[in-house]
Parts: sequence; C-alpha cells; structure tokens
Amino acid sequence: MRDKKTDEAIDLGKWIGRRQAFALVAGRCSAADAGCIRKMRLEKTYLTLERSWERFCRQHLGVSRAWADRIIGYLEEFGPTYFMLAQATDITPGEYRRIQGSVHGQALLHAGEEIPIEAENAGRLAVAIEELRRGRKADNRDSSAQAGTTPEDLNRVLDQLERTLAAAVTETGRVHGLRLDVPQIERLQSIVLAQLQRMPMVQLMRIVVRP
Repeated sequence: MRDKKTDEAIDLGKWIGRRQAFALVAGRCSAADAGCIRKMRLEKTYLTLERSWERFCRQHLGVSRAWADRIIGYLEEFGPTYFMLAQATDITPGEYRRIQGSVHGQALLHAGEEIPIEAENAGRLAVAIEELRRGRKADNRDSSAQAGTTPEDLNRVLDQLERTLAAAVTETGRVHGLRLDVPQIERLQSIVLAQLQRMPMVQLMRIVVRP
C-alpha cells in the first residue's frame, strides 16, 4: 500500500510531465498551472522530491524560484482571468493592471461590448486592449495638464497673476486723493471687497496664515 508521500510524488511527476518547462518560460502558464505551483509551495508537497523550494523550481520546473513566486503573486493579485487573457493576447502584468477595470468576469468590456476572453477572440481582444491602453494614456496626459504640471509652469502663472493685480492696484490708485462723497466711498469699498471675496485664493490664504 502506497503512503501519502508516494502519492504526492506521483502526482507531482504527472503534472511536471504534462507541463514542459519551455511552455512556462514562454509565458503560456495557465491559471490551472499557476494554481498547481501555488499549491505545491503552500502545502510543501515539493519536499517529496527536493529539500528546498528553490531547488525544486530549478530542477523540476525549469524556472527560477523568483519566477515561480512571481507567477503565484500574479494569481493572488489578479486571479485566473489574467492568465486567460495572457494566453490569448500576450498581455503583460503591467498592461493588465492598467486595463483591469475593464475586465468583468471572463470578458473584456470595450466600447459597450463584452468580448469573451477566449482563444478565438484573440484578435478582437488585442485590438481592444491597445485602444484601452491608448485611452488610459490620454486620460493621464489630460490629468497632468490640468494638475499643473511643473513648478516652472506654476511660477509663470503666479508671475502673470502678479502683473494683473499690480495693474488693478494702479487703476484703483487713480481715485486716491479725489474728493469722494460717502456713497462713492462706500461703493469703492464694496467693489474692492466683492472682488476679493470672489478670489478662491483668499480662502487658501486664510488657512495658511491662521495661527
């Protein structure tokens, strides 16, 4: 009667025999393969063949320990769908992160259409991924432009603001020394206060100078 370790060794041997190392290295690792690698590390069944996980990966999987751990990490971060999409389109983990929000179940949402993540849809999936990537890049560029950009750009904005305010002060200086009656003085005060209150930066300045 075979013991548990013997059965585990046989199971490992069968799996290793079905999965050639070159297929794993080529990035064609399936979700099932990744799940098996994760289970072997988690349950330490590799100890029936080798004393260490590192040696098992090198001798029996034909890959480095770092590569195997990375595959397990992708499975835990993305789930099985990433491997399905990677087998169909060769998408990289970085690209998948950028378009992950468009993945729903086992389909890729693009232009209002759900494209099933299957081998026969490889061409459509590849086109959709490229368009989604371009869309994300455009959004990022727009956000960067609105956000402002570099310190030099911000300094230029402040320079322009300073010139505009200086011109406004010069304009109000024309009434200095004039004999204004009470209603006119009140109107001048009202104009100045109203414009100051309209400035969004006044609120920020109050926060900054608050003791």
